[in-house]
Amino acid sequence: MNSYFSKKKKKVDTLPAMEFSPNFSFFSRLFLLTASLLTLFLAGCSSTGLVHFSDPEDMRWSDDHTLASLEAAVEQSIIYFRKLPENAAFKYGKHSYSPGELIKSHQLFITLRRTYPNLQDFTQQISEKFHFFESKAEKENLFTGYYEPILRGSPTPTAQLNTPIYPRPDNMVEINLSEFGDDLPSRKLIGRIEGQQILPFYSRREIQGKRPLRGKLKPIAYVNEIDLFFLQIQGSGIVEMSNGKIIRVGYHAHNGHPYRSIGAKLIRDDVMTLEEVSMQSIRDHLRKNPERVRSILYSNPSYVFFRLLDGPPLGNINVPLTPGRSLAADHWLLPKGALAYLASEAPLFGETEGTRPFTRFMLIQDTGGAIRGHGRGDIFFGQGPEAEWRAGHMKHTGRLFVMVAKKEFLDFNLAETEPPEQPAAN
Repeated sequence: MNSYFSKKKKKVDTLPAMEFSPNFSFFSRLFLLTASLLTLFLAGCSSTGLVHFSDPEDMRWSDDHTLASLEAAVEQSIIYFRKLPENAAFKYGKHSYSPGELIKSHQLFITLRRTYPNLQDFTQQISEKFHFFESKAEKENLFTGYYEPILRGSPTPTAQLNTPIYPRPDNMVEINLSEFGDDLPSRKLIGRIEGQQILPFYSRREIQGKRPLRGKLKPIAYVNEIDLFFLQIQGSGIVEMSNGKIIRVGYHAHNGHPYRSIGAKLIRDDVMTLEEVSMQSIRDHLRKNPERVRSILYSNPSYVFFRLLDGPPLGNINVPLTPGRSLAADHWLLPKGALAYLASEAPLFGETEGTRPFTRFMLIQDTGGAIRGHGRGDIFFGQGPEAEWRAGHMKHTGRLFVMVAKKEFLDFNLAETEPPEQPAAN
């Protein structure tokens, strides 16, 4: 990765069930529940954090994708900011920005990108006018990919399509710990209300093995068990129904259990090496070993619920994702809708070993159960065989930055950003 950057760099700044008395108040029950479960949410991915990057001019801010796709993704983040109250706050290091200020920041960036096609001039402009923060993991950054799969489905269970795609359960509750005190972390607990009890939600093993939701939830459709698992990892997909109907589903909620990689399990079990693991190789192994499918899938207790969509896949900021430009990141650590820059490598289509540089501006517009900690990102590649290939084989290290305009440059006008007129050629 060092080939993408100058060597000169400087850094600055840096549930068990609980029984309650019928007279015990609901909010008191919630408080005791959150206190008793708090430790479950303090052991997430350790990370170095956001580090202010002081030498942006030493970077090569090259972009290997189209300007049209960048403009489209930026506009979707602007749409998100426009829906928010003006007193909402987004943290970039020590700086706080309102939605209105972020709209101006994104608009300034696009104006500079259009106005300065020369990379050196553009780098000089954004280096002067923007703050840059590097998102660094404690050990090594990792970037993966996801896409929108196409599945076969049925309105009723069949021999091959017998696993339900469930909507969000009515008795599911989300508890935001930070609302109970400033000293509590910004984490959510996901549970279910059963009479006088608040219980952790069912795990994947319980949902699919014991089937406690059967008869309580009407499935959206029935699909193959392996296909459902990968649909839940991708977060959205298209289901071609046996009756000729085509539906699109997207992420709605999850059961609150931690995501556990089945690829890591296959490595631990000496079934595959790290180099051999990909979405395609895992799927092939499951299909060739049907007797092991459930034991492997159940090792990941996380489970996703879906909703019907009437348009393209949406990210966690509820705007359409832009292929190659939308990035999923940890929304507890990196600002939603943020402008980012990713420098990594990407697999060559159809080649298991070949890679090419992947250097581009992106927008943080989604999140995911496996996307936790700094220096972690998931690239949305879109739909189709090429997107599936790239997403399945994307697992590379790299560097990730978020950027925001300095406040003194927010009230810009186009005349101030136009480059000086070049003398006519002799």
